[in-house]
Amino acid sequence: MATLRDRVRRALVSRLARRRGEVRANQDFRFVGQVARLAGVFAVTMLLPIAFLAILALTSIRSEELSMSADLDARARTTSAALQEVLVDVFERFQLATFERLRRGEDPTGNLGELSPYLRAAFRFDGDGRLAAPFRIGEDRGSPRPPVGWHRAERQARTLETERRYGDALEAWRRARTTSREPTWVGEAMLGEARCLAQLGRLEEAQTLLGELYSDLADVPDPRGFHFGDLVRLELATWRLQRGQLLDVEAAESTLDELVESLLTSSWTLGEAGEPTVLRHAMALLEGLAGAGQGGDPDRLARQRSRMNERMAQFEWAGLVENEVDNVFSRIPPNEFKYLGARQDSAGVWALVRVESGFYAFSFSVQALVGELRAAVERTNGVEPDLVAHLEVFGTDPVRTAQMTNLGPWLPGLGVVVEPRDPEALARSLAWRRAVRVAIVFTSVFVAVVGAIWVARMVAWEVENARQRADFAANVSHELRSPITQIRLKGEALQLGLVDPGEDMQQHFDAIVRESERLSRLVDNVLDFAAIERGTKSYQLRRDDLAAVVAMAVETARAGLEGLGMEIEVHVPRHLPLVEIDRDAIGQVLINLLSNAGKYAASGKWVGVTVSVDRIGWIEISVADRGMGIAQEELPKVFEDFFRSADPRVRRTKGTGIGLAIVRYIVEAHGGTISVDSPPGKGATFTVLLPSPSSPTTDERS
Repeated sequence: MATLRDRVRRALVSRLARRRGEVRANQDFRFVGQVARLAGVFAVTMLLPIAFLAILALTSIRSEELSMSADLDARARTTSAALQEVLVDVFERFQLATFERLRRGEDPTGNLGELSPYLRAAFRFDGDGRLAAPFRIGEDRGSPRPPVGWHRAERQARTLETERRYGDALEAWRRARTTSREPTWVGEAMLGEARCLAQLGRLEEAQTLLGELYSDLADVPDPRGFHFGDLVRLELATWRLQRGQLLDVEAAESTLDELVESLLTSSWTLGEAGEPTVLRHAMALLEGLAGAGQGGDPDRLARQRSRMNERMAQFEWAGLVENEVDNVFSRIPPNEFKYLGARQDSAGVWALVRVESGFYAFSFSVQALVGELRAAVERTNGVEPDLVAHLEVFGTDPVRTAQMTNLGPWLPGLGVVVEPRDPEALARSLAWRRAVRVAIVFTSVFVAVVGAIWVARMVAWEVENARQRADFAANVSHELRSPITQIRLKGEALQLGLVDPGEDMQQHFDAIVRESERLSRLVDNVLDFAAIERGTKSYQLRRDDLAAVVAMAVETARAGLEGLGMEIEVHVPRHLPLVEIDRDAIGQVLINLLSNAGKYAASGKWVGVTVSVDRIGWIEISVADRGMGIAQEELPKVFEDFFRSADPRVRRTKGTGIGLAIVRYIVEAHGGTISVDSPPGKGATFTVLLPSPSSPTTDERS
């Protein structure tokens, strides 16, 4: 039972046999089978590995990009963590130092620089959540309204003091004191009376009056926020210094020292400038005494100045964050330690520490912390050349954020952003590298595919060439057999005496000679073609009469053409220039062209040979016929080795496929060209152009 393969084979062979014959059809089928096997092997051994390598290369590009991105993110996380560690270290150090002070029973609100360089103020709250030290919230008593007559008497008294009419001023201050019982106005009037008494030289009365004021109204603030107790001590010290007596100076220094210590250890009222102003004035007086050589211990003064500067800085900072203190009141820590992160509009970061009597609140400067972070950022940016870190309001969306870490619980409104130093350049670089690698992959694949196809075409060409050579050998054998058979038949007939003497015998002799010439031409063609392929064929060019060569070739081919019933028409100019040619080679060209015309154009019954000189001096030889012609798609191939037309009418005609190839080689060896023109259904015209001694070269013609 025939298999599917056998049925397909028979069907294809039968279709090919209609045009090629049974034997050629089987040969073609075997050739197609070889090509198919070659294509299969090529696909399995070349195309599939190339495709696999291309896919692998593209996948590796993607994997490398992901790896690069992961590495970038990992380095960004490391950088972000390192910056966050700066804050962690700041607050861990502060926490340890604070607990160490509390463990030793020391007040943690002093010497804040030892706790943290970013700490700006410390507050102590009592158990009820009220601010106790080193500052206090002032009671909102409202501005006391002076009684009727106070302003008039007060203005009059101050005017009189300015005019140095101290007696009248004293009486004016006494009248002012009688207008009100409000401690603020009473104290203000008593202080004015004491100044006037001192100016009048009645110091004992003045001191007595200040003593009453100190004992009765020491903690009462005057209209400007100064406490009368502080003002009294400052006033007494000033009077004593003005007297200049040694005992007075020592008493003044002692009073000022007590005043400074009292102010440094007392709680100042937020929002009022009384205590800071008095403290600065008292310190100035003490330092003035020391500068004059009348003061006490300079080291003690330096310590007091340092404490004053720290208290002043805390007081100034407390004024900035006063509106944040209410938030601290409501966030009493339930346990030992708690951080209150800075809000977007906050000036400070707060740390709360619970103790038995209440809790402490420490205020850090957001600006100082951010400054430290920026310094750390600059240090980090010098380590990672392709990354840049900066601080952003948390929640923003940078162009290509590698990492964004919230700085909570301390700075929850800020985040450390780590991103490529130049995101667009990084994107361009990645795109460029991707494009280059993809281009390399596809170029490699393209070159490999083209190379593989080229190799496959070369192999196919070699297979086809081998088939053509096999066909050539078969055709040559067939061509040789025909004249040899004719010679043998005619010779045996003569040998056996089967031919009557006379005309029949002469015809046999002529046939033997004609077939011998045909056999000789065939052998010459084969030998010439073999020499051409080996590159050993050469020609001896001499000046010769082309007309004679054409006439000889026509006469040689005439018998065969006329035997086919063809008319030969020859047009050769009478005066042709001598041409440098190989006489036998050019004759072979013409005989091959005429022989082709006899084989494939016998139906036209005509062949024409025309020789002319073109306008620039080249010799043009045309061999035309009126036969079946040549298909347009086959015209470029007619001069190729072993080429034979696929037309069944041509296939039925004997031929070797090397005649026109030899013609082309001979013509080109003479420095000429050959072309063919074949209008559909109107025969073919072969045109040979040969240079004459006076004509331009081929390059000049082109």
